[in-house]
Amino acid sequence: MKRLLYLGISFPPGAQVLFPGVNPAGHAVETYMVAALRARFDIKSATVLPVILPGSLTVSDPLSGVAHDLVLLDRPPEFWHRLRSLARLKRQYLQWRAAGWVPDAVLVYNTSPVYNNFLRWLKRQHSTPKLVLWLLDSEQLGRELPALKRFRYRFKPLAIPDDEMIREFDACIGLSQFTERFFTPRNIPFLWMPGGCVPERALAPKPTTEDQNSAIRFCYFGALATHSGIMALVEAFLASPIPNELHICGYGRLSAEIAELATKDKRLKFHGLMATPDDCLRFGQSCDVLVNPRPLSHGNDNNFPSKLFEYALCGTAILTTGFAGAREVLGSEAFYLDENRLIPSLTEQFILLSKIPRNELRRRGITLQERVVNGYSWRRQTMDMADFISKLS
Repeated sequence: MKRLLYLGISFPPGAQVLFPGVNPAGHAVETYMVAALRARFDIKSATVLPVILPGSLTVSDPLSGVAHDLVLLDRPPEFWHRLRSLARLKRQYLQWRAAGWVPDAVLVYNTSPVYNNFLRWLKRQHSTPKLVLWLLDSEQLGRELPALKRFRYRFKPLAIPDDEMIREFDACIGLSQFTERFFTPRNIPFLWMPGGCVPERALAPKPTTEDQNSAIRFCYFGALATHSGIMALVEAFLASPIPNELHICGYGRLSAEIAELATKDKRLKFHGLMATPDDCLRFGQSCDVLVNPRPLSHGNDNNFPSKLFEYALCGTAILTTGFAGAREVLGSEAFYLDENRLIPSLTEQFILLSKIPRNELRRRGITLQERVVNGYSWRRQTMDMADFISKLS
């Protein structure tokens, strides 16, 4: 079995509940991915966290995090913590190597100051393993940094611009189809892998007991932040001339604003943060249409919305923007927004979908669930990842 060093940013098991606003989507993606990869590699892992964890944690579910071999910090004061974390990672790597554990490859979650500088140091060592970037997102790639900003960037502790750092890698596994354009011109092998799901979490279809003539319910769960498009969703819905309801649950800086809007229009229902990811699935199943209004901004063209896999597990119809590979994952049974005219498109789709029979929406949701469960399980996705990484060495 080949050896893999994984460098990520996920919490150890049980810690995510203490810090629900820190990387909630990416944390789940990492957790399930690393768990599935352990069947294919001998893995050691490290994480860089922005918080200090308590001395002990009660772990009720090992799949609530990654059991890392090394936990590092990246928090104010940045220069001190980054230098200290970099030194600890180098020291740990040398200890592993002295004990006879030498990785065949290093898989890295995005680019970041500590890991970037560790990889540059690693490339100067004898017998360097293959370096693989797992690119979940980047706000820099494809966008020209102004000269002054690039100059100032040089003075950030250990910072390296993304367009420079990606040249250091031997290969890339990217969540967005769009990011391939940054690697193939440089002859860097690329694998598109949008993410995956755990089929066992899929909800069984519930019996239809509702009045087929009652109003269709639109819903959203996920990040309540600008990059998610949540405010465009709310604005378009409140401006729509329909009596339907929009139900929202999630966590983020826009929570208070959305809660305030819900007090002014009874069609908008705000549920706050659900206790567990499975509670989100049950919430999604209670709806008729789950909406993903992710805009073509904030670097979203360089990532893939992991919530689409969660949405599909609900067995509920989906309305979403279709860039970065979403159309290829969901296929023809999903409903799609025009990301180039997001708010008008949302308004049009609200009116259109509110007239579709509930049975048809349920049929589409069940079909989407089957498509994602059969084609995008983490077991299947990590088989492709393992084959891709193994062929590099």
